[in-house]
Amino acid sequence: MRRLQAATRNIIIAGMAAKRGRHSIKPPPPAARHRFPILFAAALCVSAAYGVTLPVLPFLVERIMGADAAAVARHTGSLTGSYTFALFILSPFWGVLSDRFDRRSIIAFGLTGSALSLLLLDSATTMTTLYLARIASGILSAAVLPAVLAYVAVAFHESERPQKFAAIASASTLGFLLGPAIGSWLSPMVLAPLSGMRIASFLMFDSPFFAVALMNLFPALTIALLPGLRNASQKDPTAKSETMKMQTADQTVIYCGLLLTCISTFTITVAEVGITLLGKQVLSLDPNGISRFFLICSIAMIVVQIGVFPACVRRIGAPRLVAAGMLLGVAGLALIPYAKTAAGTMMAFASVSIGTAILIPVLATLISKAAGTLQGKAMGQQASAANLGQALAASLTGFLFLMAPTAPFAVGAIAAMLGFLIAGKAKDKR
Repeated sequence: MRRLQAATRNIIIAGMAAKRGRHSIKPPPPAARHRFPILFAAALCVSAAYGVTLPVLPFLVERIMGADAAAVARHTGSLTGSYTFALFILSPFWGVLSDRFDRRSIIAFGLTGSALSLLLLDSATTMTTLYLARIASGILSAAVLPAVLAYVAVAFHESERPQKFAAIASASTLGFLLGPAIGSWLSPMVLAPLSGMRIASFLMFDSPFFAVALMNLFPALTIALLPGLRNASQKDPTAKSETMKMQTADQTVIYCGLLLTCISTFTITVAEVGITLLGKQVLSLDPNGISRFFLICSIAMIVVQIGVFPACVRRIGAPRLVAAGMLLGVAGLALIPYAKTAAGTMMAFASVSIGTAILIPVLATLISKAAGTLQGKAMGQQASAANLGQALAASLTGFLFLMAPTAPFAVGAIAAMLGFLIAGKAKDKR
């Protein structure tokens, strides 16, 4: 009898602990649901803040350094790398802070810092100022996306997260398109600034940096309209203890998701950099022809993430989608160097892009599900893993292309196949 009573008591305690674990993240308040566009805007604007520099950064370096092609290329790469490196190092730090403090404050701080760093870039007259502006932008911009994704994970029910994560991924893609467009459109104002356009020799209202800085300030100022949300573990020490136990048990899932995230961004970056080199040197395309690849494939990514991905998650399931996304990457990267026409190359590149469009939100969903209440930490780690894959691919692709035009695509296809095998093995274990 005593054994029966003890067993019954243990079952009840386990049930209560599981219930606390399941409900540690509360259903979304109505205000969070209706004001989701603020989070969408935050992801879009911080992505645009990165993209706006791409078309004009070499010209800014040239204006300071002079027409030394080698120096311009070296400093342009170093400036871009310093931004990416700052994201890689600081994203987990900001994610952990977003778990401990109000995520709205972290998002607003990151967006405001991004805006101020753009204004500093706008006024740069020395290489020291340029580097300071780019490093500051990377440090502060790193706060935004982990906190946004963590807020979404806490604010919305588990069944709604794939759709919301896909929407945030689409916002980042759209911002990456919008930023270079603004930079190209208003680039003459940066490259040949007139003193009459500035206020106290500092602000220039019609520069692309000023325009995108204002874009970043808008969601920063409106983020307070979102309800303040805190994890249950911050209020209930018992729930926190149980969640930490769950967290330890799910570390394998998180690490696997981080590795696949790194592989995913590695493959798409290989494709992007490789397409640029292939388009110029093999297909003899002009800049407009090369940019058309990115425009069409970015639109395809947005359509897939918003219109197709949520239905696929419900019908196919996340583990199978990871394998499918990796397989699309393998096929696209293997075919790109052997396509004889621009149209064929476009279709192969689209395969890699669509695979990435699937992988970004589905991996975020799996990592979020395994993270318990430590959403900020997990989302920060994923952002860091994504930047690591991007940095590795960017540094290797040019070198591999010089060895042989097919080499970077072969390496990318091998990496995607490794991701496919890892995804298949993880699915079998589940």
